[in-house]
Amino acid sequence: MDQNLHSLSQTMSVEAIAAIKAKRLAMKSGQVDDEQRNSRRLLREQQRQEDEKQAEVCRRARERERQHRNREEQLLGEKELPGVLRILASVYDSHKRRLKSKERPPKVPDVDLSLPMPGKLREVPVVPPQLEPSDPKASSSKYNRYGQERFNRNKPEFGIDPLGSNLKANHAQNQGRSDPKKRRSRKPIIVVPAAVKSLVTLHNVKQLLQDMRYVPVEQLRQSGVQPSDEVIIERKVQGQVVRYRVIDNVSRLTNEEWERVAAVFALGPHWQFKGWPQRGDPANIFHRVCAFHLHFKNSPVARELHNLQVHILSLPQHERHLDCGILMEFWNKLDQHIALHPRQFAFMKSN
Repeated sequence: MDQNLHSLSQTMSVEAIAAIKAKRLAMKSGQVDDEQRNSRRLLREQQRQEDEKQAEVCRRARERERQHRNREEQLLGEKELPGVLRILASVYDSHKRRLKSKERPPKVPDVDLSLPMPGKLREVPVVPPQLEPSDPKASSSKYNRYGQERFNRNKPEFGIDPLGSNLKANHAQNQGRSDPKKRRSRKPIIVVPAAVKSLVTLHNVKQLLQDMRYVPVEQLRQSGVQPSDEVIIERKVQGQVVRYRVIDNVSRLTNEEWERVAAVFALGPHWQFKGWPQRGDPANIFHRVCAFHLHFKNSPVARELHNLQVHILSLPQHERHLDCGILMEFWNKLDQHIALHPRQFAFMKSN
């Protein structure tokens, strides 16, 4: 055995050997911690990738899914206002508070093709009169288009009157078109209930919607006010007077007049809409006609109007100075409804 080789205990002290062992154990534990940290980091990275894949799958599924809406939800109208407001902004100017005007092509006047056009006279073919063979003029006379008088000397003229029936008929027709008295009235229609317990009837609708103040119906009845079959309400918008026709009986409306019904005050019971189109279904009617319900604040809303597209107008019982602000909401909602149906109410621009 080589005498130069010595044991560790002979060359180093016990304290040095203990220090080396401690250092070795510390290095070994540090390696274990690094391995644990690396494994945990790999697990987190794998979990993050899995989460991203799952989020991508969910995003693609949401893009392809379609929200189920039954028939009743479709008739109740849109629940998301941005789409409605975007459509409203395209046809209604909120700053000027009126419908956006569109350029119309110039109206071409009616032209009667039976009349000669200016600058180009239609040539009327003239057939020469047939002479009898025994007539001595048959051999000597020759037809001349500029000498028609001699052929018509003993015969009546053609009878063409340049101011004849065609021009007279067209002149009378144009006079009928330009006469404002003969034009049919085309006003938007508002329907109110005919029931006695309704807060709005033909008795007080003019004070309510034109004067913007509520007057009890019983008070007007006691004063002897007897309304006619319809009431005309005038409203001034941007310096122009717009007239509305208010009725409480729809049995005499024609198909053309039904298209002009813009608003209705709903009382609650469905028998109010007997005789209406859409089989008298309020859900279908309120989708086409702007519906309102007028009641006092301390009284509940009719149960039949729940879950329907109805605008609620709550009047105070005694504070009449608040009526104007609440009733102004009626006109704002009606203007929005007319703006959303420009083709149905296009006649209002021509009035």
